[in-house]
Amino acid sequence: MTSNMPHFTTHTPTQPRAVVLLTWVVSLFLSAASVHAQVWEDFSDGDYTHNPTWLGDTGDFRVNNNHQLQLYNDHADSSMTWFSYTLPDSDTLVWETWMKFTFNPSAQNYTLIHFCSPDHNIYVTGQRLAALICNPGTSPKQIHVILDTQRLILPYLPNKETNTLRMKLEMVRGQNLTIWLDTIGRTDSISYALMGTLDAYDDLPHEAFFSIYCRYTVSRAKNFFFDDIGINRTRAIVPMPPQAPLFPGDLLVNEVLFNPEPGGADYVELYNNTDSTIALSRIRLGRLLGDSVVRLYPIADTGRLAPRQLVAVTTDAGYVNSHYNVRHRENLIEAASMPPYNDDAGIVAICSDDGRVLDRFDYSEKMHSRLLRSVEGVALERRSLTSDTQDPNNWYSAASTAGYGTPTYANSQSREFLFVDDDFVIAPTLFSPDNDGYNDLVDITYRLTECDLSANIDIFDSHGRLVRHLLKGALLGCQGMVSWDGLDESGQRCRPGNYLVVGTAYNTSGTSQSWRRRISLVIK
Repeated sequence: MTSNMPHFTTHTPTQPRAVVLLTWVVSLFLSAASVHAQVWEDFSDGDYTHNPTWLGDTGDFRVNNNHQLQLYNDHADSSMTWFSYTLPDSDTLVWETWMKFTFNPSAQNYTLIHFCSPDHNIYVTGQRLAALICNPGTSPKQIHVILDTQRLILPYLPNKETNTLRMKLEMVRGQNLTIWLDTIGRTDSISYALMGTLDAYDDLPHEAFFSIYCRYTVSRAKNFFFDDIGINRTRAIVPMPPQAPLFPGDLLVNEVLFNPEPGGADYVELYNNTDSTIALSRIRLGRLLGDSVVRLYPIADTGRLAPRQLVAVTTDAGYVNSHYNVRHRENLIEAASMPPYNDDAGIVAICSDDGRVLDRFDYSEKMHSRLLRSVEGVALERRSLTSDTQDPNNWYSAASTAGYGTPTYANSQSREFLFVDDDFVIAPTLFSPDNDGYNDLVDITYRLTECDLSANIDIFDSHGRLVRHLLKGALLGCQGMVSWDGLDESGQRCRPGNYLVVGTAYNTSGTSQSWRRRISLVIK
């Protein structure tokens, strides 16, 4: 059958919940003869047209080897299939389904689902519960969940490689219709995120139709997949024990690797900023479009994050383990997928399972140290947990002495340290103390946040022998410069070769920290 896209003249509710991503959902109910009036269709028997009985363009669909209902045509067209069912006599109605597109929906390729409708006709209006993915002509793309004359519009940022979704609609008569999405779409997943609600009403048809409508070009004629269609099945509602809600600031972005070496993987380190243990199943990484969450990425189904502790998330734990010093491997999590993080700039968002943004970091490669020749494989570290996440001065490149990243343990550039790696700068690293006016001195300049530090700065030769004390217990102040003229402690000219400059700074409480740099002395 061929038809144009139906036009809906409905209004948008005042409370759209801007959250996560993609596709749509389905559902229905079967068997009036069933004692519990439940429907569950997972196509595991390989039979598409019976139990329940599907009608319509049944020749355009088939059950594939993965036991999914797949559109299977050879030319551009539109196809529709449906079955009828009796609406359960229950105060609570639950529809659920799974879906996958291996393309980005458009005006020529989209799906309309009627979960509960008085007629299988896609043009029917009123008394229907439907989902449209996505609405042609809109930008950005959207998911429309329609209940009678109400419409909930959800932002939709599709990814043609992973357009997989599991959806659940729960209606409590006289209260509301709640829309839940699991943006990973894993089998038997309970990682749903709350998307929003619509006002419910008692006027859905008792004798109802569930229908799937696909419109497609020839290149997409085999790229629609559907599965796990259920209505009021016993396990559809998963009771959850009461938990304290998560609020902004409870979890913080602590470290980000967004530009790994070729063949590597990103990682994001999170910090539990509360005095309570948080279940990892409640934490999501979010993909944002502006200020709206368009997709949520679960990090783990099990496990807990203790108060004031860290956890690092990546899609390739093997890479992170082999390239960085992971001190607490039990706190390195390999997730099924993560948001894409651009190499130059992007957004890292930590969210709760209901789509609330708990922390957001708008990063840029310009936050890295200007002394680095390349930032590939170098993580950005947070310097203070009490300073604002969005303050660019609160981030710095992980120290080279820490391997350019510290996943699962304290940051090398944390302000718990006295200074950051590049607060002391040496130039030139190749000098010739021959008094010709060119590179006669090595200058050690510094600019510090803490202005009450004292320091020792010493020069050692390539055999580890001390040749010169530049500073001994000197008060540094906020900024300054110390120079070496190439002479040893006795005033004699040092031999050509490589030397090591070692600085140790300490404060009045006894905390100390060291740095070291290599330089070369030459004679022209």
